[in-house]
Amino acid sequence: MPDVPPIRASPFDDWARAIARPTISPAGGSAAALAATAAAALVEMVAALTASRETYALVHEEAKAARARAEGLRQELLTLASADAEALQRFARVLGLPRGSEAERELRERRKRSALREGAEIQRDVLGGCAELAALGAAMAERGLESARPDAATAVFLAAGAARSAALAIRINLEGEPPGSEPGGMVAAAAAKLAAVEESERLVGRLFDRPPD
Repeated sequence: MPDVPPIRASPFDDWARAIARPTISPAGGSAAALAATAAAALVEMVAALTASRETYALVHEEAKAARARAEGLRQELLTLASADAEALQRFARVLGLPRGSEAERELRERRKRSALREGAEIQRDVLGGCAELAALGAAMAERGLESARPDAATAVFLAAGAARSAALAIRINLEGEPPGSEPGGMVAAAAAKLAAVEESERLVGRLFDRPPD
């Protein structure tokens, strides 16, 4: 009987142990979602600290909005980590389908493609969350509490790494799909989303390359 993957409310140690097991699930997709979850938590922290300081009154509303959205993304990304692990288990079951006859092979191939699309859709949502977090983190790295700006930068770097993982998973899962099809369009959209994340990452890098005031 396959191991049951951790659920959304599982402690991080349970996730780390589950990923470390020599099994198909959970794997890179869940790890990417968890990295993005950590990014969301950091944005929440920096935004909350910024909103609590009167000297940052000019950015209080921005910080409060960033905190609220980051909290929502943290919950969504934890759910996506579980969803990816479960989807990967379903994909593993598809691989075990019989393929002795032509009909069996055709059925297996249809279900395999469907399972790959499901995985790509989950990672599309992970990538979307990463894009939002990269933008929020970059804003906090530029205008948030000065002593916490490196933490906001870390959030951006975590989100960018997770975004690269998600974009790669989408491209691999949908390899061979016609360019004009809906799945093919998902690959192009993922590339554009990743480019935006990496621009946020470069922006943050430039912020910390500047000489101190």
